[in-house]
Amino acid sequence: MFDQMRRQTEDVVRYYGELNRRFAGSGVDGIPRLLELSQQIERAMGAVGSQELEWFGSEIKQLVDRLVEMESQLKRLRDLKVVLDAAPERSEFQRSRG
Repeated sequence: MFDQMRRQTEDVVRYYGELNRRFAGSGVDGIPRLLELSQQIERAMGAVGSQELEWFGSEIKQLVDRLVEMESQLKRLRDLKVVLDAAPERSEFQRSRG
């Protein structure tokens, strides 16, 4: 029984070290630092309401939709300009042939 507990303890310590190594590989200085960061994030997020974030996301989506519509209008305007710029050339060509 004692040997089993010792093996389990060694396994737990080894795995804890492995977790620390993985976190360190991700730029976090171990489990205690990760937990501190988690608490900081929780406090920071507590300063912002979910409804605020929803409203803000909605405002951004509306703006993007308007910008997409404006881009579409500008494309149509460019296409019209190309047609209109080409129209006098056709008229001159037709007059010179006629």
